[in-house]
Amino acid sequence: MKVAIIGAGFTGLAAAIDLVEARWEVTVFEAEKRPGGLAVGFLSSGWDWSLERYYHHIFANDKTIIDLAAKVGLPAFFQTPKTNSLINGEQRQLDSPLSLLMFSDISLFSRLRMGLGLMVLKLIRNGLFLEKWGATEVLPLLVGEEGYEKVWKPLLAAKFGPYLPQVNMAWFWARVYKRTQSLGYFEGGFQALADKTAAYVKNRGGKIRLGEKVKLMKQDKKGGWWVNNEKFDKVLITTPAVLAEKPPIDYLWAQTLVLELDQSLMKGYWLNILEKDWPFLVAVEQTNFVDKDHYGGKTIVYLGNYLADGDKRLKLAEEKLLKLFLPFLTRINPSFRPSWVKRSWCFEAPFAQPVFPVNYSRKLPEIRTALPDLFSANMSQVYPWDRGTNYAVELGQRAANLIKND
Repeated sequence: MKVAIIGAGFTGLAAAIDLVEARWEVTVFEAEKRPGGLAVGFLSSGWDWSLERYYHHIFANDKTIIDLAAKVGLPAFFQTPKTNSLINGEQRQLDSPLSLLMFSDISLFSRLRMGLGLMVLKLIRNGLFLEKWGATEVLPLLVGEEGYEKVWKPLLAAKFGPYLPQVNMAWFWARVYKRTQSLGYFEGGFQALADKTAAYVKNRGGKIRLGEKVKLMKQDKKGGWWVNNEKFDKVLITTPAVLAEKPPIDYLWAQTLVLELDQSLMKGYWLNILEKDWPFLVAVEQTNFVDKDHYGGKTIVYLGNYLADGDKRLKLAEEKLLKLFLPFLTRINPSFRPSWVKRSWCFEAPFAQPVFPVNYSRKLPEIRTALPDLFSANMSQVYPWDRGTNYAVELGQRAANLIKND
């Protein structure tokens, strides 16, 4: 049996592995010149590791991608970098029960209530039932009004913007339930893992056609599908739902401005921005997580956003975006000077963050579509989990099982 997989992100690659191991004839079509999808990396002069266009890590309980990485010969390694939040001009650690208790910007009662509310979410094994409520309805009741207004509302508003009222509570539960302080990465970056995974597929007879965009896909009257003038028994589409069919939900763009600096910007790896009127929602210092020797001894910092379609920041050229962001770096580190910036890169991707509305499970698209022999697997189907490579791999494996058993 011949199967075409459209997209060489981790969903497509994971499906390809399972299908080639079942002795299917697999061809993966990828418009980019490298596999990896939203985890694709780039190299700059002086670096010996690739860097993702959009910041990536895995959690210690992301078993599916951990197992896949071990299978293809690139096991994950783990660190416990510091996660901070910028609030009232200070970088404060708020990623553990102890650090939360020490957060004096809210009352002791509010700290205890927030800690209890988050603990309740951690103890719930399956929070899908929470989807009937919006996060903005339940969170103030669960973590307290003061904790919600000063911590969670600014974070969620910065991420979802005009879509915040749509976000359901099951999505928030999943974020809290899965998070671990220990974070994982791969030698050479996620690009190295994507390359290893693609090589695993090819070594078992699969084909990976990089730089080949699907320009033609049509159903054959006798069964099967034509993809770029080649006949296949089945097709799996792993591109975003909006490219495959009518979108069931809204999406946000991902935008990152990546800076190469000659000095460190901040104390930890991750900095959530809880200040008003900031042009980016997070700063991520990659080299406080991964040794800077892999990036020519330079400091690597992401300034990241999720943006609604039409946001004015998506229309700015790289130099104008940098000019907009630079004054705020001084507020993170008063010693910062624009001369620290040696190089910069700007990346933008549509359909990066799905927005899961109330009762989304009733709208959740099936992997098996209404058309014979056509399957679809994308980030709108990892619900209630948030976007991430672990769930991309898991989804690809589910799709492969459906295809094999169809």
